[in-house]
Amino acid sequence: MKEKLLKRMVLISAAVFFVGVVLCFLIFNVINIVNAKNTVDSVSAEYTSRFSGAATQEELSAVAESVDSALLRVSVLSSDGNLIADNLLDADSDIRADEGLIADVVEKGSAYRLQRLYGEGETLFLIYSLVPTETLDPEGYMIAVYGVDTDFNDFNFWILAGACFAGWAVITLITYVLMKNYLTSATEPLGRLRAMLENVNKGNYSDIGYSSKYRDVQDIVDNIDVAARKVSDTINELKSEQRKSSFILSNVAQGIVAVNSRRKIIISNDAFSRIFGSTPGLVGVDLGAVIGAGEALDSVYAAIDENRLGTVADLEREGRIYRVDNAGTSGHWLESWGEPGAMLLFTDVTTEVNLNKMRSEFFDNASHELKSPLTAIAGYAELLEDKELPEPKRRKCVAEIRENASAMLELINDMLKLSKLDSGTKARNVTEVDLGALCDGVIKRFEVQADEMKLEFSREGEASLECDEKEMYAMVSNLVSNAVKYNKKGGSVRIELAQTENAVSLSVEDTGVGIAPEYRDRVFERFFKIDTARTRSRSLSTGLGLAIVKQLADAYGAKIKLESEVGKGTRITLVFGRKK
Repeated sequence: MKEKLLKRMVLISAAVFFVGVVLCFLIFNVINIVNAKNTVDSVSAEYTSRFSGAATQEELSAVAESVDSALLRVSVLSSDGNLIADNLLDADSDIRADEGLIADVVEKGSAYRLQRLYGEGETLFLIYSLVPTETLDPEGYMIAVYGVDTDFNDFNFWILAGACFAGWAVITLITYVLMKNYLTSATEPLGRLRAMLENVNKGNYSDIGYSSKYRDVQDIVDNIDVAARKVSDTINELKSEQRKSSFILSNVAQGIVAVNSRRKIIISNDAFSRIFGSTPGLVGVDLGAVIGAGEALDSVYAAIDENRLGTVADLEREGRIYRVDNAGTSGHWLESWGEPGAMLLFTDVTTEVNLNKMRSEFFDNASHELKSPLTAIAGYAELLEDKELPEPKRRKCVAEIRENASAMLELINDMLKLSKLDSGTKARNVTEVDLGALCDGVIKRFEVQADEMKLEFSREGEASLECDEKEMYAMVSNLVSNAVKYNKKGGSVRIELAQTENAVSLSVEDTGVGIAPEYRDRVFERFFKIDTARTRSRSLSTGLGLAIVKQLADAYGAKIKLESEVGKGTRITLVFGRKK
């Protein structure tokens, strides 16, 4: 814009100056011609009568020669247009008159001409005047010519003309320079305003930093600054809210997806993509293409169509169970996407479902396990009521009652242990425990059972670990108890300890019946028991020992490794990490 404005202003200025120069020359020349006309008119009035009174050629020449001026030309022409007298006799005269000019002079009495004469090319303003005569021309008249040099073609004229046009060029150049500097200064605020607006467009709302000497421009700058700061504050607030929303959506455990009435996805979070193993950016994708066909999808679609809120379906995906809730479309934020649809929440309830299932199974199993010894106790108690019961049978009934009561007590104690482990209410007394001494104590506890079955106990290695001694004793005791219960008569139980800089391992190995492959993944479940036909005594097992071991191992972050072969024995290894 500045270049166009500068070019236009310079062209206008140059045109104005040029017209001025031309007008000056025109006025100068008009004045020059008017002065020349007045001069030749006065000379004609003075000398025409004198030329008319001359009777001879000599008198005529004398009158012409009496005009002593190099600037004034006086000549006399005969009726046929030839020169017969002149005040500049030494000049190479080329004054002539053609027939048309002579006729014009005879008709009007005079005629004006602007005519170039002489070899030098001078331009004279001439008046041709009719001079009546009775003696000097057979036609009865002569023509007097009076001329004044107009200076059109002399050297000074062209110097003046050149100087004027040179001045015009210089003035035009100066005008260009001045206008350019002025426009640069005048439009500099516009350039700064443009740069400011470009910064605003690029998102730089705070870098205004410009002060103008022009009050009007400064008012505009101040308004832009205020507007830019408001926009900056608004955008920062929006970005902050967007980051919060994005953080919440990205980190919330629930899968969240919004769909319109055509069941197309409007928005979804990362958890939803992870649940269904899809890539982010599902906008516009049909919900069914992500979830997959089935009863759950039908229930979801029905809830959307009926605008039914709350839990609408349970969906199983890769071993996990998700509860699908329809949260509705409260608010108007979905209007820009067309018809309102629904906001669906996918909550992982696998743990909750499993816990409910485990709780149900626990009560079923606990009831079953307690029912058996209680039934036996009740039966033997009825036998004891018979007063005629022989003493040996009476003693056997008492022994059976005691054994079943002990089994019930052991079951209840194990259930209480698991309950405390589940609730996490038991405080740990962590100390550096000598595992070798602890294992020796466990072996001593099972000496009676070992003697009955003629089992051989052994322990190898030494190790120590920071732990709760009672909890570690419970783990080792349950492992050894299982090794004794499911062993063969005359077999062996071996405890092996090992310690490195980073880990401590504890293994209990027996030579018992072993565990079939189909049971190995379930032996740590609560109340699970291996086929009782291969065990030494069903009443001796509560089915909670290995569950307690698993629960405590998880609490310590220990790894459990089970190795077993049917008919040859089982080896269970616990690996604990050591703190550096």
